[in-house]
Amino acid sequence: MTPDDIRSQRFGARLLRGLSPEEVTAFLEDVAEAFDDVQKTNASLTARVKVLEEKETSASSHIEVLRAVALQEVEALLHDAQAQAQALIDDAKEREAATLRDAEAAQAQRQREAEELVAEATARAESLTVAAREQEAAIRGEIDRLTQSRLQLVDDVRAMLDTYHQWLATIDPRGRARGRREGIETSNEVRVG
Repeated sequence: MTPDDIRSQRFGARLLRGLSPEEVTAFLEDVAEAFDDVQKTNASLTARVKVLEEKETSASSHIEVLRAVALQEVEALLHDAQAQAQALIDDAKEREAATLRDAEAAQAQRQREAEELVAEATARAESLTVAAREQEAAIRGEIDRLTQSRLQLVDDVRAMLDTYHQWLATIDPRGRARGRREGIETSNEVRVG
């Protein structure tokens, strides 16, 4: 049913106590406008839900990109640390051939430096991993918030539609006419009885 369907609705008239065409037309116009407002609101809310769904998809892809970048940085840092450690070990072996004592001292020094580099690289890798996990948690939190917002929006639309239906039921002239008719019939029965 559209607002135009409501506006174009026509009623038959009775000879006695018939409907007032002006009142019926005015009521139909009010109902059509209210129905048109509900349709516009529904279209607007549908558009907002689509935007929220697109944001959710974008956030998920952003998480994947962050995870891939973090893994690449960790692999590069580990590779660099291993390459540096190997270079230090090779250098220590060359010095060992020249003098055993100097070689042992140099090797110990280089080994410590290599361990520090590996420890720094490992700490950096762990830091990047923690940061990536924190960002992932924040993005997931935002996704959850957007999901809750979308659900709340759907609930709000549903509640608004229920309110409009209840409101329409209270102002339906057919329902009021039926109530007046029953009141008249009851008073006629009392007079006759």
